[in-house]
Amino acid sequence: MTLNFVLGKNQYDHHEKLMELFQQDYTKDPNGQFFFLVPNHIKFESEANILRYFEKNNDALVATHNVQTFSFSRLAWYFLRDSSDYNAETLTQTKSAMLLKNIVQEHKSELKIFAGMIDKPGFIDQMISQFDEFMNGQVQPDDIAMALDNRQQGIFADKIQELNIMYSAYLEQIQNYNTNDFQLNALADYLNTKIGTSHYYFYIEGFSSFTATECNLVKSMLVNGGSLNISLVLDKPLLNDNDESEFFFRSGATYRQLHEAARSQRIITRNYFADQKRISSDLSKMEDYWVQSSVGGIQNSGFDSQNSVQIWKCTDKQTEVSAVSTYIRQLVATQNYRYKDFLILARDLSEYGSFIESFMENNEVPYFIDLQKKMANHPFKRLVDLLFALVNKGMQTDDVISLLRTELLLPDNFKNNLPAFRQAVDLTENYALTNGLTKREWLGSNFAPDVKLDPVVDKIKLQEYQLINLVKNFVKNIYSQLEKFLKKSHSSLESVGFLYNFLQQNRVFDNLLIWQEQATEQKNLTLANQPEQIVDLFNQILDEYVSVFGEREFDAKEFIEILDAAFENASYSQIPSTLDAVSISEIGMIQPNNRKITFILGSTTTNMPGTTVSNNIVTDDEREFLNGALTDGKYLNEPDEVINNSEPFLHDITFTTSSQRLIFTYPNFTEDNKQQELSSYVVRIKNHFRLDEQLVLLNPSSDDQTEDQVVRYLGSKASSLNYLIRVSRSALDKKSDIPNAWKYVRQVLLKEELTTDFALSSLDYQNIPTTLNPDTVEALYGKNINVSISQLETFYMNEYEYFLKYGLRLKPRRLFEVTPAQTGSIFHAVLDSLVKYLHEKGNRSLRDLEDGEIQDLVSDLFYTQIELPENRIFTSSARMQYIADKLKTTLIQLVKNMKLQFLRNNSEPEKSEVTFGRINHKQDLPGLSYELPGGHLVNVRGKIDRIDEMILDDITYLTIIDYKSGNKSFDFAQFLDGITMQMPTYIQSVYNNLHLLSDSSQVKVGGALYEHIQNPLIKLDKSLLNKKDLDSDILNVDVQDKIFKQFQLNGLLLNDDELLANIDTKARTLKGTVASTSPVAKKSRNNVVSEKDLFRILNYNERLIRQAGEKIYSGKLNLNPYRYGQLTGLQYSDYRPIFEFDAMLPENDYHDIINYKKEDVIKEIQAILEDGETDA
Repeated sequence: MTLNFVLGKNQYDHHEKLMELFQQDYTKDPNGQFFFLVPNHIKFESEANILRYFEKNNDALVATHNVQTFSFSRLAWYFLRDSSDYNAETLTQTKSAMLLKNIVQEHKSELKIFAGMIDKPGFIDQMISQFDEFMNGQVQPDDIAMALDNRQQGIFADKIQELNIMYSAYLEQIQNYNTNDFQLNALADYLNTKIGTSHYYFYIEGFSSFTATECNLVKSMLVNGGSLNISLVLDKPLLNDNDESEFFFRSGATYRQLHEAARSQRIITRNYFADQKRISSDLSKMEDYWVQSSVGGIQNSGFDSQNSVQIWKCTDKQTEVSAVSTYIRQLVATQNYRYKDFLILARDLSEYGSFIESFMENNEVPYFIDLQKKMANHPFKRLVDLLFALVNKGMQTDDVISLLRTELLLPDNFKNNLPAFRQAVDLTENYALTNGLTKREWLGSNFAPDVKLDPVVDKIKLQEYQLINLVKNFVKNIYSQLEKFLKKSHSSLESVGFLYNFLQQNRVFDNLLIWQEQATEQKNLTLANQPEQIVDLFNQILDEYVSVFGEREFDAKEFIEILDAAFENASYSQIPSTLDAVSISEIGMIQPNNRKITFILGSTTTNMPGTTVSNNIVTDDEREFLNGALTDGKYLNEPDEVINNSEPFLHDITFTTSSQRLIFTYPNFTEDNKQQELSSYVVRIKNHFRLDEQLVLLNPSSDDQTEDQVVRYLGSKASSLNYLIRVSRSALDKKSDIPNAWKYVRQVLLKEELTTDFALSSLDYQNIPTTLNPDTVEALYGKNINVSISQLETFYMNEYEYFLKYGLRLKPRRLFEVTPAQTGSIFHAVLDSLVKYLHEKGNRSLRDLEDGEIQDLVSDLFYTQIELPENRIFTSSARMQYIADKLKTTLIQLVKNMKLQFLRNNSEPEKSEVTFGRINHKQDLPGLSYELPGGHLVNVRGKIDRIDEMILDDITYLTIIDYKSGNKSFDFAQFLDGITMQMPTYIQSVYNNLHLLSDSSQVKVGGALYEHIQNPLIKLDKSLLNKKDLDSDILNVDVQDKIFKQFQLNGLLLNDDELLANIDTKARTLKGTVASTSPVAKKSRNNVVSEKDLFRILNYNERLIRQAGEKIYSGKLNLNPYRYGQLTGLQYSDYRPIFEFDAMLPENDYHDIINYKKEDVIKEIQAILEDGETDA
């Protein structure tokens, strides 16, 4: 029995020295059993290294079946696999959680400190981790109780005591299960009792510390084996140093621990030093400096080659990965490296997880990510969650659509047509979001349109409803199956059986098998293995659940929590797709020492050094309290302070993993554009060895003429093309040519890559819409254009938006929410109903109604409207009912002030919602129709909100009223550019149909005015409020006057003395003459026009309509949003992502509207019309 330590810094070949010791043991005992023990995840490569050693040293005679490479757990299997105890059921994390849930519930009454944490997410998992720490530390409940007895006054006593209650019950529950600590303890007992173990030789490498359970096993190997040989990264034997900040503290503590065990057993201990350099002289110098800089006594040194240690300052994280993958590809292509010679490390690989694989694949670099990939995000697990959510959460639309998008439940109609199913789900989701579907609608009768559709005209829409209802009924059937079973009480056994049969009957497992076959056909072995592993885990969870909860009443919430935790803790077993692959891993994971070049991504102050902050149930202080009372080789994990103090040692191992080069990379900026600083660790190395940082840009500079600068960016064809385009764009922006080296790259790519020409054509791309050919125009718009005037206003706001909206008929997704259009519709509907009600009651006037009557009438009309299907959103929730009440109050306020307006003149609302042209199969007046070149017509339709009639002597004045939710006036400058054509178009329609609107012999159009729908806030006069003898009636009158002024009509008025004098009969001066201002309607020089000017406006409006029609049929598309002061045609557009409009581009310009005064606009219109007549 001997204990052999192989010591030395990590720059030395510890494995080689271990193999020398193995050779000595093998020579003495060729029939012995030789076991190499390494961390589990490097077992395969360690075994391969040993076989390569035999091959290199021509040890063909070594009986390799007597030489095994194992992890500790695999070694236990090797010796104990035939033992009945070893073959007991393995305790999984899931089973532990189930057992612990029961224990916590049983002891709930005894818990005070933990009482409030029992039902919190993650608590059970934390408890399991803590108990695993106790078990791996060989700590028993009696040990904890003794610690509490000895130190009863400790501030942690109550918490630890409660924890011990559950721990004691937990150990009792799991005593018949196979756990990790049970395996290692059983193996230790086996070695302690088995005869002939003196022919067992053990060689341990890759560890710096052990848990108490592992250490117990190692001690049994020491006592019973022929020899125990252990490699430690330690520069010298450390027997007395307990300084936790010492560089080699962890490996030094392990050395002392085992040395003391050997001394107590009077076993010979020998120290061997690895003496062969494993890494280059430069990397050795760096390790020497690194150790010296951490412990003191720094010696001057320098590198022989500047390539040995490099620092790359990259633009961002994507540039880091791109540069690394390119560099690897270059070295493999030019310097006889293999991909397996490279190691990429990051402190937290999740920072690169979203793009590292795509960059490696783009550069055609094979890779293997040496991290566990969790099963939690698999669609199958999501499916099971959603099945229960469907029943327990009332069929929320998000849950329904998410369930369908797992694509594991498919209706028979789509069994072999997945694209059609996806389209049907898209349509269903749009319908659901638009209509705010609830459980009642999902389970009700088939969905149907609010209006009757024509079988021929609306054929596509009807087909869409068929698809939507097919999906809807499929979901309804799924829900019915689930709800029928789950609404009743069942045992856990019955419920699990139902769930499994449900999944089987609905072909979920069959669909997973199809996924597996598809992945296999695509040679994606990683993906192909996932379905089988998922189903195996699911079956295991069900088996364990039944074994624990069997006949107990099923608790769906508890089941889902257990299922989620199980999948969260489970990981896929991974198989490298090729043996020659770049290894990608994280700092802190032990790596095999056979790499040649290591890249460390993200070498910033944030990541290097890292900081560990544990989230354990037992804190560091409590752990110290327990450790102080433990004896006989029992101890808990290291505290955070020791782990954090070990960061220099951890990085020493990382820096010296590879043999030839070490390359640090770091991003200059984060995703949110925050600047990053180079790690203090790297800064120390940089300053000592006088290293320069290499700048790696996202976009290579077109000014770099040297070939070396160009070569840095050359990788695969796809990657090189990417950088060629970037440097070409840079050259174009600078109006220069690309360097000759890049020209050569372009020539090569153009010869060999068909997509190169297409990709390079993007450099000449301009954000200019393509002109449509005549056939396409006619296919989009038809022989004639049928439009509303608001659509033509859209044309003049931005011609390209008109094409998208009314040519291609693109629409943003509608959501179940209150929109301005919807509130506008309900306002219009109520006001229309009001006018019609007054007419039905024998032409009753609004003047005759008291305020109370107005309030009741408007309320009744409003509630009638919101009960209609299209307005059901206003009754869908308490919040929506509150909004509806506010809308009703606004309408009541408006109508009361309309009454005050009518009391001040002789107007009456004569018509309401008057349509010109056909709208929804209704037409009150003929539409406006204009001939266009090429035999086309532009037909304009619209709806006039209200037409008021005022009879003065023998003349009837008709005034158009348009309801607006904003304070609007007629803007002459905007009209000149076609932005405000609505009012002139309405006036034209009324002029054309005066004979249909009035029986009077003399009829005039008095104007077109905007009525502001609002419930205004009024600022009270402070001087009035400060009066001591304030009369409330005076205050009310003051408030009402101010409110009334807020409803002043505004727009276009005919300059007619009779009209202007009678539009407000109460607006008089002290002399009794007509006042120039009125609260009823604004009448100023800016909105009053002569009859001659009005006809000019109408003629110009016709010209705008014709001009728009001609441009549309020309096929010419212009991306030309208007700009008027701070307003633009982009501000409220739904199509901005399509426009990609950028005013900085030379080809993208606003069309600016000049803020002309009314007189200037009239003159401009007159000039344009006269030029038109001359041209004609």
